Amino acid sequence: MVKKFYFSLILLYLFSFPLYALKTNLSLGMYCGFFPSMGGSLNSHVQEEYFNSNNGINGMNRRMTGYNTSDLKRLLGAFGGLGIKTIFDDYYLLRIAVNYCTSFYGGEGSTIFTTDHLNYYLLKCQYSMVEYDIPLTVGISVPFWKDIKISLSYGIAFAYANYENSFKSNTYTDPFERKGSFKGWTLPMVMLLEGDYFITEKFAIITSLSYYWGSTKILKDSKKSDTTGFDLDVDNEGEGIEDFARIDFTGFRFSFGFSYYFYSI
Repeated sequence: MVKKFYFSLILLYLFSFPLYALKTNLSLGMYCGFFPSMGGSLNSHVQEEYFNSNNGINGMNRRMTGYNTSDLKRLLGAFGGLGIKTIFDDYYLLRIAVNYCTSFYGGEGSTIFTTDHLNYYLLKCQYSMVEYDIPLTVGISVPFWKDIKISLSYGIAFAYANYENSFKSNTYTDPFERKGSFKGWTLPMVMLLEGDYFITEKFAIITSLSYYWGSTKILKDSKKSDTTGFDLDVDNEGEGIEDFARIDFTGFRFSFGFSYYFYSI
């Protein structure tokens, strides 16, 4: 019992040591920004199997005279978050944050497809994605002059997302619709470059550039056979069509906000 007590004291000492032995500054930041190419190419099995696209949304863009098509652009995401940053001894950084991201532009349009290379049909496509992530990074923070701090940190995030797609045609011989919904998580790597410009001693404007790298394992469509109409393979009629996809978190993120240094010893 006594050994357990002393062991607990040692652990408490080790984890609390930086708070009283080193000069420590803590800040709370709020920010928002945008996320180009959210979800990457948004590839899925249905797009490869039925619509002859091996590169997701990029391969779905097709045009033909006499058909009213429109470009399918990659998703542009918007995000906001809260971050707590701890700087030890003026240079050593520990940061944790909570972010929410959602697609708000792109991922919608019309293309054409064929099942026999003789007849072509219009296909309406829609993509969307929502993401939550909690990044934890460590690194260095370097002060420049009196009013600026530049920090570079690296770490890992817990990321969870829901990716949905929909493909619908009213011009095909038998109208049909294919829907997919994929939910999953992974631990992407994170690199963060952040700058603080101090307006006052405790209040700063912040801007950041971050890069995430990682994707989930292959996920099965959580809506199972959410389809109507006949199977495009003709051999099988409409039931039991399942989709598979990965959710890709890779990409750059840009943000702007402010932080308040609420604790200093």
